[in-house]
Amino acid sequence: MMGFPKGDPYLGTNEQNQTLERQFTRKAEIMYRLGTPIWNGEFGPVYANPRLDEDAEKINEKRYALLGQQLTIYDKYQIHWSIWLYKDIGVQGMVHVDPESKWMKTIGPFLEKKRALQLDAWGRYPSKQVEDVINPLVDWIKKVAPTSDEQYPTPWQTERQITRLINQIWLSTCLSDEFAEQFKDMSLDELDECARSFHFDRCVQREGLNKALEAHSEVPKLTKDTQRPPNLWLESQNGHDEELAND
Repeated sequence: MMGFPKGDPYLGTNEQNQTLERQFTRKAEIMYRLGTPIWNGEFGPVYANPRLDEDAEKINEKRYALLGQQLTIYDKYQIHWSIWLYKDIGVQGMVHVDPESKWMKTIGPFLEKKRALQLDAWGRYPSKQVEDVINPLVDWIKKVAPTSDEQYPTPWQTERQITRLINQIWLSTCLSDEFAEQFKDMSLDELDECARSFHFDRCVQREGLNKALEAHSEVPKLTKDTQRPPNLWLESQNGHDEELAND
C-alpha cells in the first residue's frame, strides 16, 4: 500500500524493493508454473492532490519513484503491462480533467462530501467522522468473529470489507440521486460544456507519471528461446509460506 494515502511512503529501501518484487512474483506464480505469458493489466499509485494535500509534490515524487521501481521489476521479468489508468479527474490518470473546468467546478462540493464520507474506495482520505462509527463496529466484528480478517479477498482486512459494504456500496447508492442533482437545471449547452471538460486538449497531463512510463516504454528483444529469471517467491517460499502469504 506504499502508493496510497493510507500507506507508508516509498523510500526506495532494499527492504521495500524486495517486498515489491516478492509480491509480484507471488502473484505470478501460476504463470510460471504453467509457462504462460504474464500481463499486469491494472497497477499504479494514487497521487496527492495539491489542493488537498500538504507537500503534494514531494509525496508524488515518491510515488513516481515507486512506479518506476515496479516497472523495473516488470522489465526484469519481461512481462506485458497496461497502466491504470489513462484519464480521470485527478486521482491517478496519465491525463486528468482540469480543476478549473465546468465539470470539476460543478461536482466540487459533492466531491468534498464523498471524501468526508469515504464513498470512494480508491484513494480514500482519512475521515474522523467515519472512523468514529466504523472502527467500533470493526472491533466488535473481530471480537465475535476472529476469522473476519481471513475472509476472501484475503488482502482485505475487516475494516476494508465493512467500509466497502456500508460506505462505498450502500451509502453511495443512497446519495447517487443527490449527485445527479448537480446537473438538474443545466441547459444542453451547459451539459455539453461539462462533457467537453474531458476532451484531451482540455485535460492536464501528469508529467511525472508519463515520464516514468516513457522511460520503460521500449520492449526488450525477446525470442522463443528467451528465459525469464527464476521466480523469487517460488525460490524463497520453503519455510516462509505463512510470512509470504501475508504480503
